[in-house]
Amino acid sequence: MTNIEVVCIDDTNRPNEVPTSRWVKKGKKYHIVEIAKMMAQGGVYGCKLAEIDNDDLAPYQYFRLSRFAISLGMFDEEEMLEEIDISELTEVLVPAEQTNT
Repeated sequence: MTNIEVVCIDDTNRPNEVPTSRWVKKGKKYHIVEIAKMMAQGGVYGCKLAEIDNDDLAPYQYFRLSRFAISLGMFDEEEMLEEIDISELTEVLVPAEQTNT
């Protein structure tokens, strides 16, 4: 997963251990280079950004994925008008054990 353009929609609750210069800013565009499940945060998903290197700030290397929205600038108008197959999204969003019950 490389260079997914997103916009920060939530820059609140910065941990004191993370300098403001290495924290996201609401309204600014970023590029996601990695996504991982953050077990220390209850299993929520987090991401690393091309623009901010926090690898030396353990356990704060990842930003909560819900802080971002996909930038519409990465899609052209024709792609945005295409129909989406919701069944494919359900497979991604619902764990397999829940879909088999």
